[in-house]
Amino acid sequence: MKVVAGYRTALVLFLAVLALSSCTSETSWNQRLTLVIETPQGEVRGSAVTRVTKTETSGSLVLPEARGVRSKVEGEAVVVEVAPGKFLFALLSGSGEEKRDATHWVYPAYRLSEADSYGGEMMKLLSQPYDAPVPLPPEGWPMLVTFDDISKPETVRRVNPEDLVAVFGEGVRLKAVTLEITEEAVTVERVEGVLTWLGVYPEPGLCPATGGPLADAPFCRLVKMGDLIRRP
Repeated sequence: MKVVAGYRTALVLFLAVLALSSCTSETSWNQRLTLVIETPQGEVRGSAVTRVTKTETSGSLVLPEARGVRSKVEGEAVVVEVAPGKFLFALLSGSGEEKRDATHWVYPAYRLSEADSYGGEMMKLLSQPYDAPVPLPPEGWPMLVTFDDISKPETVRRVNPEDLVAVFGEGVRLKAVTLEITEEAVTVERVEGVLTWLGVYPEPGLCPATGGPLADAPFCRLVKMGDLIRRP
């Protein structure tokens, strides 16, 4: 019995040391991205609410590769009907630049990098007022895409935010991109309502693999369904 009691005591002490030597903290928020487009027929806009969760893991007993901050997003891309049957999408990810992904929009919008630590960044973010839009600087703008034929995913093409005229015609320009922290629920079903071909599994590209070097892959292969929609 003494051996068992001693084992249990040692186990409790080990677990206590483990708890003190490792730490996991989670921060979540909902954010609304809004695109405002100027057209010859008047101003149009679109917005979507996404939820971002960041999990920080640290501690001396945590493997080096497991330390750091992991991010995930739930929600869908912003969709704007710029003209009848012509849509613009602001993707959740896919540009190849982290600063343009949904999990990172808050950094340029609220200048979080000016804080002296990750904890300071999160404290600054969570102190922001709800439903108060701020400009999202161009360096943090998400990748924009459109479809030449909305029923065919392989017709996706990238849109230059500074040259919407090339895709949508004269008089069309991106007037504003804003971000705000909100308590509203994550947006659902808007993207599926437009892109009826979206699959359940979010990882495949928008067209089949062609083989060969990635650098030679068509753009439709580089855009993933998960860039348009992420569900829990």
